[in-house]
Amino acid sequence: MSIDEQLRKEIFGRSGFASWLRAEKLSGKVLAERAQKQIQEELGSVNCENVNEYLCRLLDFEYEIYLELEREIIDSAVEIFLKADEQRRGKYPTLQQLFDELQRLLEQRDSETRETLIAVSKRLSQFYKLLMESFAQSRKTRAGGSAQYHVEFILNQLGYQDLFECQCTLNGTVDFLFPSFAMWQTDRRRCTVLSIKRTLRERHKQVFEELLATRGLTVYLMSTQTESEARKDITAEKVQRLNEQNVYLVVRDAIKQKRFPEETSVLGFTDFFCKELPRLKKNWED
Repeated sequence: MSIDEQLRKEIFGRSGFASWLRAEKLSGKVLAERAQKQIQEELGSVNCENVNEYLCRLLDFEYEIYLELEREIIDSAVEIFLKADEQRRGKYPTLQQLFDELQRLLEQRDSETRETLIAVSKRLSQFYKLLMESFAQSRKTRAGGSAQYHVEFILNQLGYQDLFECQCTLNGTVDFLFPSFAMWQTDRRRCTVLSIKRTLRERHKQVFEELLATRGLTVYLMSTQTESEARKDITAEKVQRLNEQNVYLVVRDAIKQKRFPEETSVLGFTDFFCKELPRLKKNWED
């Protein structure tokens, strides 16, 4: 295995160096809480007049925070590695070898400064290339998970604290089950499932796996993507396919109003939280 392949193996994956950096500095829950505090200071309490703006601002502001912290982490990645304890550094022997080699280069007193700088930059370039590639991949997959914290925050603010459970295992795992797993066990026909994805493109197949887990119940699929992202991803064909599978698509109000104003199987954030959930709630409480 080449040095580049060894570096890739140590940087990528669940136990890789990049994953450790993200876990240490980019906790989804911590970022979500930071965004919620800021937006709550700006907009006050959640209500049906501002629920769409609230959720959109939470999603977008958290992403801004994430990108800022990501840049800081990448900039300080070498320092973080060198300051880590010996046990942590021991998990990445190729990285340790790389940085030991760079340190020896820098300590060579008989070498030309210019030549040393070139040698160090060449060896670091592949490290940063792989690190940024790993972060770019993670950026695409993290948004759906962090959005769950914001939807949970909105639900709690609107008075649904005891009327849902998160990450329930049915035949598969669903993001939100209303009103409870206990009711699912006694009369699942009265339950509702909400699944959250960033885009349809990334997790389309998973949506149908989650639908199968509900054994025929109607599912609400929330896509958190922006208007510009939705232009390419949310097509009439996909909406039709979801509709045929008893899936309601929940999107930002602007996407609903501009793209699907007459499509009853597409709901804006406001209608979902302030019309659809209250209607469903009656069935949960009867």
